[in-house]
Amino acid sequence: MTVNKRSANQVNISELTASVTHAQLSRRKFLSYLIAGASGAALVACGGGGGAEDGGAQVKGVEKATAGASPDGTTIPSGTSITDNSGNTWTLVSNRVTKNGATVATGSPKPLALILWYGGVIYAQNADGIWFQNGSPWTSIGTTDPRTKGSGAASALFYGMNGHMAYNSGIYKTTAPAAQLALLKDLGATIYRCDVASGGMSQVLADALNGAFKGSGVQILPVLNPKSAGWDVASSESAAYTLGYNLGVNCTKPLKGLVKYIECGNECDVPLKIGGNGASCADWSPAYWPSFRGVIRGMIDGVKAVDPTIQVGVNVGIPMAYRALQMLWNGISPNGTPNGVGGAALVRWDITMYHWYKSSYDIQYAGGSAAVDILQVLKDSFGKPIWLTEFGWSGSQDTPDSAAAYVTKAMTQYKSVKDKYNLQSIMMYCLIDANYGLIKADGVTKNPAYAAYKNFVAANPV
Repeated sequence: MTVNKRSANQVNISELTASVTHAQLSRRKFLSYLIAGASGAALVACGGGGGAEDGGAQVKGVEKATAGASPDGTTIPSGTSITDNSGNTWTLVSNRVTKNGATVATGSPKPLALILWYGGVIYAQNADGIWFQNGSPWTSIGTTDPRTKGSGAASALFYGMNGHMAYNSGIYKTTAPAAQLALLKDLGATIYRCDVASGGMSQVLADALNGAFKGSGVQILPVLNPKSAGWDVASSESAAYTLGYNLGVNCTKPLKGLVKYIECGNECDVPLKIGGNGASCADWSPAYWPSFRGVIRGMIDGVKAVDPTIQVGVNVGIPMAYRALQMLWNGISPNGTPNGVGGAALVRWDITMYHWYKSSYDIQYAGGSAAVDILQVLKDSFGKPIWLTEFGWSGSQDTPDSAAAYVTKAMTQYKSVKDKYNLQSIMMYCLIDANYGLIKADGVTKNPAYAAYKNFVAANPV
């Protein structure tokens, strides 16, 4: 979402009165209500934080691996070598795959950039993002990450939706999980993104995954919301890390074995921007950056401590905040200069996540005259699959018809470039909302955008 829609990031409990209904709250001010067992966590509205989606192939290679074999999902770079189930040692030397020291002909016309051990198979990816599967001969399998294959997972990731299923009050509380699922299935959405801020909220999602959602073909992506768990941007890096770690552990425990992906944070970059458009290190607060980095690191480590097979993603909400992600990835801290200063801990994630709204214009031609292709920057900077975990129109600034037109236009664009950028998932914000919903705040009345989304998915299978 755009910065102007993010000016109100949190609503205090004291601001809520009996006269305030869900329909009256703006998207940014749609506060979570306390959920049973939520340990008092007050939710911050999505617009950063709102929905649920989950997708991908479940990791099973570890179960098959022999003693000494590398853990499923091991990659080079990251590790220095991979040991497969047969005891062979694989390495990447000068952009060439080697097996037990001998160069292997993969058939790739371009230099290789990555080796992956997954599901008992060795894969290699070249500089153009094309994957090759080990065999006699090796086979090109396209640009889709092998970790999303199996059980229809590759297609099950693409069309997603946001919602607030774990909220303890309002329309998402009165609309049962089964009813929300029925709407998702009618739309053709197969991944549902939902915000959580405590173990109690995660348990709501777990109950749905063990209940109505079980075997439905619709996955849930939990998104951890540290703002709602009490994260203070002015805290120390160590304090923020501890909060993030505990949040990751507490929210992952109920979901272990039920989800394959967790999004770590929801637009945590927003309170850190102090100038510019976010594309320079100088645009970010040196005072708040350590806490930002700490809470992100903590959430990732907390999730992995409970279940290392879960793939984690990190997002930003400011349109040009790709620089914030680059700084995390490369261990750079802001110090008032355009390039910042290095030497900090490197942050790593499995999926690069991003938010983009109509008010930010075209994601492939962003930043005014600079015309930055955000998707290309993300692909080149991190080499990870890309998910747009929020996209949507401009809220009340749009008419119902212009919102519907935007849905068709945006989905057409994203589907057309998904293979070019390894764009694996697009998640509409959101299912039910007064200003951004495919369905109005009453949970019943469908906007024209509902039919636009549904019709596009039906006509454009992936």
